[in-house]
Amino acid sequence: MLGWSWAFASPVGSSADEAYHLTSIWCAWGDSDTCTHTPTTSVVKVPDRIANASCMAQLGNESAACVYSLTEEQAQSVTVNVGNYPPVFYAVMRAFVGPDISKSVLLMRFLNVAIAAALLALALWVANPIARRALALAWMVCLVPTGVFFIASVNPSAWAITGGALFWVFLYTLLTQESFRSRRSLLAAGGALACAFIALSARGDSAIVLLASAVAVVLMAWPHLRGRVNLLWLSLLAIPLIAVAALFNVGRYASLNLVFPPGNPDMDQPNSVVKMLVELPTFLSGILGGQVSYWAQRTSGNDSQIPGFSWSGYSYGVGSLDVHNPELSSLLVLACVGGVLLLGFRSHSWRKVIALALLSATLVVELVFMRGLVAFQPVQSLQPRYYFALVVVIVSIAAMTFPRRPGAVNKGQAALLVVTLTVADTVALMATVARYTYGQAHSWTGIADPPSWWWASGPSPIVTMVIGALASLAWLSAMAWTAVDAGGRSPKESAVLRGKEHRAGHPHQADDLQREH
Repeated sequence: MLGWSWAFASPVGSSADEAYHLTSIWCAWGDSDTCTHTPTTSVVKVPDRIANASCMAQLGNESAACVYSLTEEQAQSVTVNVGNYPPVFYAVMRAFVGPDISKSVLLMRFLNVAIAAALLALALWVANPIARRALALAWMVCLVPTGVFFIASVNPSAWAITGGALFWVFLYTLLTQESFRSRRSLLAAGGALACAFIALSARGDSAIVLLASAVAVVLMAWPHLRGRVNLLWLSLLAIPLIAVAALFNVGRYASLNLVFPPGNPDMDQPNSVVKMLVELPTFLSGILGGQVSYWAQRTSGNDSQIPGFSWSGYSYGVGSLDVHNPELSSLLVLACVGGVLLLGFRSHSWRKVIALALLSATLVVELVFMRGLVAFQPVQSLQPRYYFALVVVIVSIAAMTFPRRPGAVNKGQAALLVVTLTVADTVALMATVARYTYGQAHSWTGIADPPSWWWASGPSPIVTMVIGALASLAWLSAMAWTAVDAGGRSPKESAVLRGKEHRAGHPHQADDLQREH
């Protein structure tokens, strides 16, 4: 329900590059009544409402009323997938194309939300208590606004985020089971394969998230692996695959023209990489809903004319990068993420520290390489959706704790998270709805005014926001309950544990057995 509320929050064409993705969907099965290929590569004819769907992009102060001027007549589009993205996502979405474009897009959005909800429910069901608590905390603090906006869209990032952010928990559950033949192991293996499939079927760069997650999980699960030959060999088989993938990527990047401008001391321009790393915290906050910070180094309208100037390339905001999330929302979300990270480090080990260091290094190296490919020029920007899944994995691993008391947070902490995030998530939804119904020149709190744009059918903007707020409260309460729950053990597991503790006959031995469990 939360995701479906966000599906109504923005019009057709609102997500980043959506005209490109819609055209690719409509033409995924070849020529039809609504798509005609031309002799020129990548040039097709699709309905005007598809070719120019993103008419509101980068016009944040205006509403999405421009969509009413678009027609069903055929128009030429030069934005279509010709190998830049895997074709599977577009082919699946093409099955929902019908005569009503708005209805078709909503059905696609509903499907992507349902896929994410189903995989998340499966992950919470099969995961062991330690992974379940971490998963619940990470998703509740990170999902809104960036994650839920793109999951509830027709952008391939919907699948990339879902698969990339959930793959680790299925793999960790699989590697920590005593046998591959148990029902939990089979479900975990199926979940891991499903996540890998949808992630790689949407974006090729999802391989980076999956490989980094696999290495981190093997480190975290190592105590369970070294005493079990079958599991150990399974994990070791991943090493040559990871090595081949790494060598392939190194060779690919080495063959490309990576440029790292040195800067210009005479003009007070820092080295491009140094400048990018100095401004990295602003981008990390942007991934979780923050906006560009004005204290970023050398931000001036005239800087682009100075010799030695380089663009850090960071983009902010959801949608077409022009939705301003109010600071009330972003600061509350960042505070909750920081609180979860601190709670997670109540328990740590060298394996956890190394895993987080490797994941963080992967994120930074990928950012630097992507900017080097375009010589730090404004040809291509680094958008939050590209890196959201990896950030969720980092927060998830950091939230994994191994305390004697199984709960990750107490009831008071959980209640504080629920109240804070309900406010933050509701404000983010209201601001997103207001951006498209009124434009950002209009206050996002003025929800009683007649909207300039809205869907032809479905709930009104106010009803959508109310449903979203109630769904957010229910969702956050459920996740908080999962984090507070004392391990989520089944009655059989609890009985076995109590039996071991009773036989141990000593409190310290009982604590050791509980930690082992």
